[in-house]
Amino acid sequence: MEANQTAYTASTQIPAMPFGVMLDRVYRILRDHLKVFLGIAAVPGVAMMLLYGAVMGILFAYLWPYMGKDGAAPATPDPAVMMRIMTPAIVLATVVFLIPFLAVFAFYLAAAFHAAIKIDSGIGTSIRESYENAWSRMGRSFVLLIWIYFRAFGLALAILCAFFGAFGLLTPAGANHAPPLAVVAIFPVIMLLYFAAYVYGIIVALRLSLAFPAWMEEGLTAGEAMKRSNRFTYGSKGRIFLLLLVIYAISYACFMVVYIVGFLVFGIGALAMAALQIHPTAPWSFVAIGVAVVILLCFLYVWMALLYGSGVVTLSVVYHDQRRRMDAPLPAQLPAADAQLPPAGAEPA
Repeated sequence: MEANQTAYTASTQIPAMPFGVMLDRVYRILRDHLKVFLGIAAVPGVAMMLLYGAVMGILFAYLWPYMGKDGAAPATPDPAVMMRIMTPAIVLATVVFLIPFLAVFAFYLAAAFHAAIKIDSGIGTSIRESYENAWSRMGRSFVLLIWIYFRAFGLALAILCAFFGAFGLLTPAGANHAPPLAVVAIFPVIMLLYFAAYVYGIIVALRLSLAFPAWMEEGLTAGEAMKRSNRFTYGSKGRIFLLLLVIYAISYACFMVVYIVGFLVFGIGALAMAALQIHPTAPWSFVAIGVAVVILLCFLYVWMALLYGSGVVTLSVVYHDQRRRMDAPLPAQLPAADAQLPPAGAEPA
């Protein structure tokens, strides 16, 4: 009881880090240690592309028999038939994609949170050290992520699977059969339930958003880390949501600026080719297309790495700030609100 009162008194007496100061700290960590966060995102980024290719392959394999043969255009498919075809494909692709995706993402989160926590504490780290730490904790980070994911979005996933399953089972086989009226009638209700479950999942995810940094730094079990996160996010979920929303808005604005510039460059290039009467099948045009695709993939990789990296850094900074305010006595190794960051290039070899 006395410990609880002490923690409560500490949290009410120590003010939270100002919103602007926290955003500035996140920006400086990413700016000064860009190489680390881009490197950490490299392996998961390649793995995600391979998984995405596998999912597209599964869907294409299911649709191949229904595509046009010998150059003929495919016939307009019956919606009910296509739903029966796509339902098992979607379920299979989800099973194939979801577990490996969560495993890769857990590996990334463990490495990224290790780097973010170290740097925010004023200690340098490296890509190799972050990978080694993540690999040694791979199983536990996967269990923690699975636990968090299903506690937050398990209900929404169950509603979605139940809807697709019912649609596939109740829709008659064969062409020219409309879905049953009952299925069509309950569709808005199912979507409303799914939306409500998804909103609930976001709230739960915010409540558990500090579980990973607490688990990484304090050596807790998955259950203890989630309890710790629940305590640290009490009364702060709105601030965390707003921080992440602002960061996403900034990243999306940057993405749209680059997208518009790229579209204008493409348009100018197309007009120049038309004016010079250059045929688009010229060999060098295929080289230009290949270079453009590589540039696009590199841009998407950097954008996603910075987007996820900024989220990880934000949660690490919030975790340290909440722990500084709510833990009494203050741990000696915990950084103060105005702690200096390690200089760029201070990462160990």
